[in-house]
Amino acid sequence: MDSTILRPIWARLFPRAWILILILFIILAGMRCYGLFGPPDTRMLVMLSFFLMWFLPFIFCSKAGMNAIGIHRIQQTRWLLWGVIIAALAALITYFIGYELYGFGADNWFISLRDSFEIDETLMQLPRSQLFLIYTIPAILFSPIGEEFFFRGMIHTSVEKHLGVRGATAVNAVAFGGVHLLHHGFHSTSTGLQFAWVSGSFWFMMMLLLSWFFTQCRLRSGSIWPAVVAHATFNLVSNATIFWVLL
Repeated sequence: MDSTILRPIWARLFPRAWILILILFIILAGMRCYGLFGPPDTRMLVMLSFFLMWFLPFIFCSKAGMNAIGIHRIQQTRWLLWGVIIAALAALITYFIGYELYGFGADNWFISLRDSFEIDETLMQLPRSQLFLIYTIPAILFSPIGEEFFFRGMIHTSVEKHLGVRGATAVNAVAFGGVHLLHHGFHSTSTGLQFAWVSGSFWFMMMLLLSWFFTQCRLRSGSIWPAVVAHATFNLVSNATIFWVLL
């Protein structure tokens, strides 16, 4: 698939769909970066970037394009179950690797994620179960749908014709892993952004593997939805370890 995934108006402007997808990626990554490292009142840009990803296929993709990126009925429903099981295990393994290597130190990626929540003292007075739900419900709704539509859907499909399935899988994985370095790897200091080379590289490699697995869920099931469910499961179990073990 190439420009055929786009609506005619967009296909005329962008004969190669991947160019439009690259522009969208740069905009969305910029929003996430500024939301994470900019002034406190820009934090909502991160959530807004997830929310925008929900609508990108409906804005830019033709009916055939929507079908090509997997927004349709699941063909192999067993991948819903496999997605949940493997994603839950992946989240636990990710947690244990971080804890074994770095304990409760700043190089532990789940500690970085915990600190990024910026939970104030007022919220800390709430029961842990309520606090967990406040931060977890958005994490299992906004980012799984938005990121799967965009990374495993639009990015993968726009380059698959040129690079094949393996190449497209690599491209969407690198893009996915790259933006997640903003959550752990890069950190803001008084002298600007710094990069934690060792723990950041570990985190990047794990995000590559996770992206590969989400891609398999999409390709083997014939639909984007098992990837969405697997992604939501990973976030759910990750947040459970953060709020019930690390907080």
